[in-house]
Amino acid sequence: MNKNQPAAPKLNIRQQVYKHLRSRMRSGDISYDDRLVDHEIAAELQVSRMPVREALLQLTNEGLLEGTSRGFMLRRFTPADIAQIFEIRMLLEPEAAAAACLQANLEGLALMNKAANASEKAHAAADPMQYMIANDAFRESWISLCPNPHLSTMIFRLSDHVEAVRLATLRDTRYRELSMQATRGILQSFLDKDPEQAREHVRTNLRHASMSYYATLDEMLERQAG
Repeated sequence: MNKNQPAAPKLNIRQQVYKHLRSRMRSGDISYDDRLVDHEIAAELQVSRMPVREALLQLTNEGLLEGTSRGFMLRRFTPADIAQIFEIRMLLEPEAAAAACLQANLEGLALMNKAANASEKAHAAADPMQYMIANDAFRESWISLCPNPHLSTMIFRLSDHVEAVRLATLRDTRYRELSMQATRGILQSFLDKDPEQAREHVRTNLRHASMSYYATLDEMLERQAG
C-alpha cells in the first residue's frame, strides 16, 4: 500500500453488520425463504440489537430487503424489474469501465489479474459458486477504479439487486464461458488503457448476462409447468 495513502476508516458496528449481511446475500447464503430478525442476528454476531436493525433498514431502503410482520426478507424482483435494472446497468457500466481503465494503476491491475486468474481456475473446475465469488472480486476491482465514487456505489447496488439470480445463470457452462471471455477482454482493455474496448466488453458481458437470465427463467418456468 502507498504510504502516503490514508488508511481506510474503521467501520462502526452498523457498517460491519451491513457488510456482513450484504456479503451473505451476494453469496446466496440468504434465500428468499429466510427471515432476518434483528434480535436473532444480534445474538449470532454478539452485538446489540440497534445497529442490526439500522443495517436491515439500510438494506431495505436500498431495495434489497422487504419488511414483514416477522422480520425482513429478500425482495423478490419481477422479470420486468430485472429488465429495467439491466437497462440502467447498460447505460452506466460501459461508461464507468471506460473511465476506470484510464485511471487504472498497478495495484488495481494486479487485483484485477488476481481475480481473473481465480475465475479461470473456478471455471476450469466447473465450480459455479467459486466462479461467482471470483467474478464478483473481478467486478469489484475494476468498478472501484472508477473516478466517480457515486457512480461506483450506484453500480454496486444495482448489481446486488440481481445477485440472487446470478448463481442460477452461472451454473450454465455456456454462459460461464462467455463470462470468462468478457473477463479476459475487460482485463486486456484495462492493461491497454483502451476505453472503447472496455466499453464494448462490458456491453457484451451485460447482453450475455441478460440473455442467460431469461433463458434460465424460461427453463425454471417449464420445469414448474411440467
